[in-house]
Amino acid sequence: MKIESDETYIVTGGAGAIAEHIARTFREAGARLVLVDVDNDRLHDRAADLGALALAADLTRPEDVEKTFDQAIAEVGAIHGLIHTTGGFAMAPATDSSPELYDRMLDLNLRTLVNTARVILPHFLEHGSGFLAAFSAAPAWNRKGGAGMSVYAAAKAAVATYLGALNDELAPRGIRTAVVYPMGAVDTPANRRSMPDVDPSTWIDPGEIAQALLFAATRGHRGRLEDIAVYPTERPAED
Repeated sequence: MKIESDETYIVTGGAGAIAEHIARTFREAGARLVLVDVDNDRLHDRAADLGALALAADLTRPEDVEKTFDQAIAEVGAIHGLIHTTGGFAMAPATDSSPELYDRMLDLNLRTLVNTARVILPHFLEHGSGFLAAFSAAPAWNRKGGAGMSVYAAAKAAVATYLGALNDELAPRGIRTAVVYPMGAVDTPANRRSMPDVDPSTWIDPGEIAQALLFAATRGHRGRLEDIAVYPTERPAED
């Protein structure tokens, strides 16, 4: 799977663990990259390693998104795709939910997506094409399994419903969307630290998520992939 050498993809949450695999996979396939995240050393180091443009932004702030995306377009030209990995997770029983938890989960998972889509979609429409992908979660796919994380599950369901609505609205105008559903734990450094007694070989390889996204991004309009459920293995890998 190859991407035309003049195509540019924005990866939000660009300093994150899953974003690293996505960015590297798309770069190896030929894409130019813009990595967007809060300003930190890891973002800039990763961008330098991949020959990408690094831009710092708080995506919960519409003015930050507008300024950052205007700068990206000014520096690299047309944007062909946006992969939104920005998000957040929190466990909390429904009886312990708070307004602060609600705001945090909806801001990180949905507001950041809506803010970025509001800015990038007119650009896609101007060029007659574009690919927009974001991450939901297993409870949204299954409509169950969200015990102990109801607000997070609701936020991720909202992400999926929002992208589905965008697809209905904009697919006839050349815009393609995809929702990624990791159907289990993803093998990231943070998950390894938080679950040291669990065998990570049974978790989802983030490289497989990246390959699935690349496949979706390179499909034509007669073979669109709108929902991507990625499952972990059912048993530990053999030596």
